[in-house]
Amino acid sequence: MCSFLIFNWLVKNIDYINYFLKFRGPDNTNVFSYKDFTFLHNLLHLTGKFTIQPFVNKEKDIVCLFNGEIYNYKSFGNYVSDGCCLIDLYIKYGIDFISKLDGEFAISLFDFKKDIFIISTDVFATKPLWYSINKNRLGISTYESALIRSNMKKRIKLLANTTLVFKISNLRKIEERRVFKFNFRQF
Repeated sequence: MCSFLIFNWLVKNIDYINYFLKFRGPDNTNVFSYKDFTFLHNLLHLTGKFTIQPFVNKEKDIVCLFNGEIYNYKSFGNYVSDGCCLIDLYIKYGIDFISKLDGEFAISLFDFKKDIFIISTDVFATKPLWYSINKNRLGISTYESALIRSNMKKRIKLLANTTLVFKISNLRKIEERRVFKFNFRQF
């Protein structure tokens, strides 16, 4: 599958930091900068159209990176690839868009207009997602190695079935949700 990396600070040695992630996406590396953020995506192209990430809306205030596969993406419309539906679903359903997805995924979506970012894993966290917040520095990566190589401390692996929402402006967590609510009652 693919890999991605996000930082909110100037990264001078991006090739060094991206070294191990690139093996998970050797077909294309795309770097997109917006405000003080760097969004990097490594693509592993398997089938279909060559889809470059990050996904960015027309107004360029929503940016999304994704690793995995959304099995039910065609049920949302005529999209050329699974990741192309994510921003539209977010616009339609808000943070709840994650619960509409059936698949294996690690997703990071930034809404600069609403001053929030969302990170989420699928129900079983088949696609890993790591994050680190050190004072005013943010690092998000599909693999811990990039955070280690960038000297980010207190690296946290996002738990399975978890969606976290943070304020972009102060990096504080404002909400935690479950992707799917299991019913554990026995009958």
